Amino acid sequence: MEILRTPHRRSALRALTLAVAAFGFGGLHTQSQAATKSSGTPSDLLTTAERSAFQSTSRHEEVMALLRAIAKRSPLATLTTFGQSVEGRDLPLLIIADPPIATPAEAQASGKLVLFAFGDIHAGEVCGKEALQMLARDIALHPDEPGNRALLDGAVVLLAPIYNADGNERMAKDNRPGQEGPINGMGQRPNAQGLDLNRDWMKLEAPETRAMVKLLTDWNPTLTIDTHTTDGSYHQFALTYAAPQNPSGPAAPILYVRDTMLPEVSRRLVEKTGYKTYFYGNFNREHTAWYTYSSQPRFGCPYRGLRGQMAILSEAHAHTSFAQRVRSTLAFVRENFAYAVEHASEMRAIQAKARRETIEAGQNPDGSDMIGIRHKIAAFDEPVTIPGFVEKAPAPGKRPLPTGEKRDYTVQRFGRFEATLSVARPWGYLLPPHLGIIVEKLKQHGVEVQRLGASRDVDVAAYTVGKVEREEREFQGHHGVMVDATATSAVRRVTENWWLVRTAQPLGTLAVYLLEPESDDGLTHWNFLDRWIGKGREYPVFRVERKPDWAPVADDASAGG
Repeated sequence: MEILRTPHRRSALRALTLAVAAFGFGGLHTQSQAATKSSGTPSDLLTTAERSAFQSTSRHEEVMALLRAIAKRSPLATLTTFGQSVEGRDLPLLIIADPPIATPAEAQASGKLVLFAFGDIHAGEVCGKEALQMLARDIALHPDEPGNRALLDGAVVLLAPIYNADGNERMAKDNRPGQEGPINGMGQRPNAQGLDLNRDWMKLEAPETRAMVKLLTDWNPTLTIDTHTTDGSYHQFALTYAAPQNPSGPAAPILYVRDTMLPEVSRRLVEKTGYKTYFYGNFNREHTAWYTYSSQPRFGCPYRGLRGQMAILSEAHAHTSFAQRVRSTLAFVRENFAYAVEHASEMRAIQAKARRETIEAGQNPDGSDMIGIRHKIAAFDEPVTIPGFVEKAPAPGKRPLPTGEKRDYTVQRFGRFEATLSVARPWGYLLPPHLGIIVEKLKQHGVEVQRLGASRDVDVAAYTVGKVEREEREFQGHHGVMVDATATSAVRRVTENWWLVRTAQPLGTLAVYLLEPESDDGLTHWNFLDRWIGKGREYPVFRVERKPDWAPVADDASAGG
């Protein structure tokens, strides 16, 4: 996730490299370096990074060749694909399990956790791509080593090292400035459509994103880790991380990952590897605050939180060497997986309870269950200490650069979000037949959609659109829309061809975020309802506030998934 671009990036990198050489950065890599097991490994089982002494990163076919070699040697590894890129490249998925499995149904029947990690969503941020290949090799080819045995006894492991396959093939040395290596270049940030895949989770315009969301629906991972590289502020952490940021998702899985799991994993990493890790953030100019990124579910980690799934964002620090970024990412993913199998019963219970409570909340809503659809960032109560460097500007008006002198900063941590606009969870939403494009988008998310089944008069809350604001600047091919809308009670005559989206389903909260007109990241914002949006016009999606005395008719042709 690239955060900051400045014209002084290369000079800053040189300065920080000197600081690293003099004072160290984020700890040693003792056990994590040993865990790569590259010494004595056959050449066809080495990653491109390892073969090149971390001067290069893998192309798509090199990733595929290594995964095929692992699957050929290990009966526990099953290589499949979960989709194709815009240009038709396979998106590989390596499934490692003992006994081996090949399908989501087999994983569910095993009773084990499903642990998933993927890399290369931004193909200029390649540490995860290399680390996950190393992890795959280690687990699949050394299954009886203590850590691997515990993992395989408790989990099915899914690894997708190369997600943005087309962007990966557009390699150039200047694609991703601001990071130390690989010096022979890396891929580009967007996919072949020019879309940032980590801004596509709500609109699902890329085939890669639609394929990934289908994987999340079919496999329902207990934990998903999305691996990135970040530049931004100068600090001493080898890697920073985040739990889902959007508080509208089921609270228990989010809080467990944020407040229980990640702090303990961070403590273990320092103890085992020397790597310092902490919650993702950047300093403000005065170094008095530490700010996280957006809560909007266009970003993958907040999106998965809205789905009720435990998720982690991993951001290796760009100002460390490529080799260390790979190793710190490898150590971080492995330690999170180890923690998960140690706490399998607890994590499974939390996820199941969140799923059950989401369904129950939509069965007979009374207007008290409020769901935030717009949010603002907020600080935690207590200040925190962030280890950084003394920084000096090379010239007046220039960005300060780190010196070799370490310094701790006491800051307010802005790492949580509060709702600024909320709506009561309704029993469901009614969509007229002409909104087929919206129905299809909901199905792509895995949201269950049903036919109404018969004509009738229905009590609804109908929105009237007020102020409409369109963003002047184009973003991802869109001019985002924000509207104000007022709901009034009404009766509408609906026919059997209308669609119903009930909130009594696992993705009921996500459906609310997608369908509410005032949502900061819903389908209205992303222009899918533009032809019906205008001041004084009626919004074409209607709320059914309370449980009615009629039932829809579901059929296989209309159900989502």
